[in-house]
Formats: sequence, C-alpha cells, structure tokens
Amino acid sequence: MANRSYIYGLINDKYYSIGEYPYFIPYAYRILAAYDNKIVDSHLFDKIVGIEADFLRGKEALYWLLDFLVEGGQMKDPDDFKNAVIATKKFIDAITAEQILLENGELYALYTNEDDTYLDGPGLEKVNGYAREDYQWIGEDIDNIKKLNLAPHRFFNLEETEKLWKWLADLKDTWKEKLGLDSWRKILYFQFTDDPNALPDEARMKPFDFDEKAS
Repeated sequence: MANRSYIYGLINDKYYSIGEYPYFIPYAYRILAAYDNKIVDSHLFDKIVGIEADFLRGKEALYWLLDFLVEGGQMKDPDDFKNAVIATKKFIDAITAEQILLENGELYALYTNEDDTYLDGPGLEKVNGYAREDYQWIGEDIDNIKKLNLAPHRFFNLEETEKLWKWLADLKDTWKEKLGLDSWRKILYFQFTDDPNALPDEARMKPFDFDEKAS
C-alpha cells in the first residue's frame, strides 16, 4: 500500500482526481468533506470506509477560511501561504463536481488495537465513523467563526482560539505539513477510467483486501 489519503470529486458517475497525501489526512481534505457528509462503501477498498460530502459547501468553507487566514497575515511564512492559497483555488476551481469522496482506508489499515493487532473490518469502519463526525465538527467550527465576525489579524491572539479551535490554532505554524495545500493532483496512485484525466491504459483499481496487508 501507498499509505495515503485520497480525495476525489464526483458528478454523474464521473470521478475527478483532486489530491493525495501520505501518512496523514490533511485539514483541507477534512474541510472539503465536512458538510452533509455520510459514510459510504469505499470505491477503492472492500470495506465501508468511504466518506461522501457536499463539494460546493466544503469548497466555500475552505475558501472562506483560507481568505480569512491570508487577510490576518499571521500564518508562518505568509507569502508562501498566500501563494499556496492562490494555487489551491486555481486547481479546485477547475473541478466540476457535486460530491466529495474521501478515501482514508490505507491509513486506517495502519491503526492498531491496544494489543498491537491491526484493526479488523468493523474496527476500520468504526474509525471511519469517528472521522466523519470529526470533519462535521470542523465544519461547524468554521461556521461559528464566520458568525462571530472576528477580526482576522487578531484571531490567533484570542484566548478562545487556543481553547475552542485548537486544530486551527496549530495550523498557524504547521500549515505546510498539515493543511495539504501542496497535495492537489490530477493523477493519483488510484486512478479511475472514468476520470477525465485518466490515461488510456489505466484500469480501475481492484478493491484492496485489508486482510492481506502489505508487509
């Protein structure tokens, strides 16, 4: 396995590759998968470890947050951050989709129980349920920040930011590692034949059997 999270756009049974990220589920993916999200059968693997969500609502929330953080000017390496936001919008604006499909199965397969055994099928699906809830809460956090009409340049100086939105407070210094703004790709490790960017000789990947983990 490649040990990555994968994100796709869906519309009319067509897939649009959007991004992949190694050993972590970046917060940009979590935000895109935050709204009207639901658990679905994986489109890549043989377990119920997929998450679908409203693409347009997730995109709107992601763009709002990125603009808010750019305006605040408090992110580490602010010029790099601004350029990454511009590149992100350019890539995502070209995606025609109604739903987001987030596939984290490869990462869940690395999780272990307290006795150091790998999670079985029900365990993987349970973790995916927790992830869906977590992304929904992230979306609610963004909506609440919008409603409070906070001044962007003061956001990271507020005591409430560290208490209520620690995930966002941490991104101030770790955005290059955890936000995923450099992870957008038209061609992913798992590519679908009905993706407009698919190569002619690509075939739909067979479902991965979690009971036959790569060594």
